[in-house]
Amino acid sequence: MRFSKQSAGLVAVGLISAMALTACGGSDDGGGDSESGATGTGTVVFGESTDFPENLYQFISAGNATSVQNIMGRILPSTYNVAPDFSVAWDENVLASEPTLSTDGGTQVNTYEINPDAVWSDGTPITADDFAFTWNANRSADPADGGCESVLSTNGYANIASVEGSGDGNKTVTVTYAEPYADWQSLFTGMIPAHLMANEDPVAQCATTTAGWPIDQGIVGDISGGPFQLKKENIDVGNQEVTLTPNPEWWGEPAGVASLVVKNIGNDPTTAVQALQNQEIGVIYPQPQLDLVSQIENLEPNVTSDITFGLSFEHLDFNTTDVHLADPLVRQAFGQALDRQEIVDQTVGQFSDDAQVLNNRLYVNNQPEYQDNAPEQYKQADPEGAKALLTQAGYTIGADGIATHPQRGPLNIQIDTTANNPLRETTITVMIPQLKAAGINATFSANPDIFADVDKPRSLVAGGFQAALFAWVSTPFVSSNQSIYYSPDNGLGQNYSRTGTPEIDALLAQMVSQPDPAQAADLANQVDVALWEQLATIPLYQKPTFIAYQSSIQNVEDNASQAGPLWNAEKWTVAE
Repeated sequence: MRFSKQSAGLVAVGLISAMALTACGGSDDGGGDSESGATGTGTVVFGESTDFPENLYQFISAGNATSVQNIMGRILPSTYNVAPDFSVAWDENVLASEPTLSTDGGTQVNTYEINPDAVWSDGTPITADDFAFTWNANRSADPADGGCESVLSTNGYANIASVEGSGDGNKTVTVTYAEPYADWQSLFTGMIPAHLMANEDPVAQCATTTAGWPIDQGIVGDISGGPFQLKKENIDVGNQEVTLTPNPEWWGEPAGVASLVVKNIGNDPTTAVQALQNQEIGVIYPQPQLDLVSQIENLEPNVTSDITFGLSFEHLDFNTTDVHLADPLVRQAFGQALDRQEIVDQTVGQFSDDAQVLNNRLYVNNQPEYQDNAPEQYKQADPEGAKALLTQAGYTIGADGIATHPQRGPLNIQIDTTANNPLRETTITVMIPQLKAAGINATFSANPDIFADVDKPRSLVAGGFQAALFAWVSTPFVSSNQSIYYSPDNGLGQNYSRTGTPEIDALLAQMVSQPDPAQAADLANQVDVALWEQLATIPLYQKPTFIAYQSSIQNVEDNASQAGPLWNAEKWTVAE
């Protein structure tokens, strides 16, 4: 395979992961004959619980955040959308017909017919040029190949040989693959305007990509190809809020509200409850905490709420460049020391009886492809077995109960996680005594830079951590996981553990090019089995999502995939 980086398969949650395969440009309804420029009435304020965006360009690390997806998912057009039931459907606003797939002669070819009415907000038609530019901007991270090192992921795009336009108005797009790609429906998500971004000079193009769209500068040309737009004048960095307004050139069903405000409120339960109670906030989507859920339920019937288990899962990543964690025996000891059932019971199990331990990294518990692949030694705490592994690795247990290595020193492991997140703090608090019983001295660290770019030395990208607790927000496309587990020799991608094996690489390469869903799922589970052997990351639990909103707001519906809570915001209306 020619992959140099993996597609951003997951969005890291904490502000946020990092799958950057997100859903939706427009509603999946028709409505192309509606009155252009018509708008709804009223304002809805969405309380963003994750970090305020640093950059709005989703194809680089700085823009790979949940908060960015919540905004840009309603602005940039996509060919396919992910529904709340995790089904995938072509966007009937962006496209004129369902895309076709041909594998004649062993060559994969996809054909798209763009809606003749589809235009960017400056009136420029959306054409095959935008498909071609989106491909070219993400096909390679190798400057020698005309690529750009700052590209977050190339998964899928690297398989494409050509993107060609034809037909009336250049509205027919033919995508030919050099190598098959099973999850082709995940591509051309959040397409980029070629007429504002393209540059024939690869170096200049890379500079544009690397810079992205800093939040204080807004989106290039205030451009939009979706039902909402975000103008620079409506970005208030000081108050950490942005205001989306209906796109006047939107050809689909008009938005049901006159404005949608996305305001950062943090993840403090008291703030969220008071904001809903005082009607300062219309919709919230925080990481659920026990006190928060119960307090919100007390606001009924004025407030409606719901808990859903989606495609997000909490996990612990080890930095295998660390002097201790580079040793597989230490990582195995860490795994044997943990009682993951107790972690679930003391965290998400407090507000949902459906919560359970996750024993797979590529599928969550309620997906039909899910298999429990965890070896028995990681299904219950075994501190004595963990100590035996540390002894085998050359450690001795001191009088203080902590293991020490003659060259590596005391086994002190700092676990970084997102700031102001009580659920994650509780998770680590439960881990600490479990690990201490096995001779591992673990400490909690709230790291505000965990999802920052390389300029912040403690970020995941920069590698300045030992262990990190965060979540991946996935999609129904299993190939999006490739960027997380592919060897960093192919480009870091989202492999923050910084390790891999030829076996895992080969299985991932087969998985992403396997057109048969059942066989692809089998390969994915083989990948997970190999990841248990490597143990550079430990899955903990599938994360519940929690949405709450003023009962006067209609059509709010949770989408527990990466599409997120604003996936259908143009359909929201406010009762008078």
